[in-house]
Amino acid sequence: MRRVVGIVMHPHAEWERIAAEATTVDVLIRHFIVPLALLAPVATFIGIRYFDASWDEDLGFLVPPQDAFAAAATTLFASMGSVFALAGIFVLLAPLYGSTRDYRVALQVATFGAVPMLLAGALMFLPVLALLGLFGLSYTVYLYWLGARAVLQVPRKHQAEFVGIAMLLLMVASSLGGAIASSIGLI
Repeated sequence: MRRVVGIVMHPHAEWERIAAEATTVDVLIRHFIVPLALLAPVATFIGIRYFDASWDEDLGFLVPPQDAFAAAATTLFASMGSVFALAGIFVLLAPLYGSTRDYRVALQVATFGAVPMLLAGALMFLPVLALLGLFGLSYTVYLYWLGARAVLQVPRKHQAEFVGIAMLLLMVASSLGGAIASSIGLI
């Protein structure tokens, strides 16, 4: 909990602590990625089951009750997959910006940078609150910008470019992954 609060409230100091640590992939998965990624699916499931029933087409996201679990599971796997995919993208881009290819370090940046966005997932019980996710997304991009310098050692003049290209590649990968999952009937 200290790390989550620290990265949101004091990101500069927290990135310096993260850079000095050798956090294992196992710890990242068990203590940060899975618990934080569970917030959005649980909130989505609650929203679908308890708020969706009385809403009309203009106010709700009208998911049939039997599909509530599928929607929650899709949200969970998409959230976790995005963190792992972004770490892979960081690893691929790292040598182009003078950084080393270290998946564990890249996963640290992808995980801790995503904290605001994953926390915003807890607001998904009401679809209208998803707009607040835009603030989480903005802060997440800023944290990636800070983490690229502090942890991945991307030169200051290339931080924005590094993060921008990584975000663009993540959008492409997410779109392709969604299209493939949809075409084979997973979503």
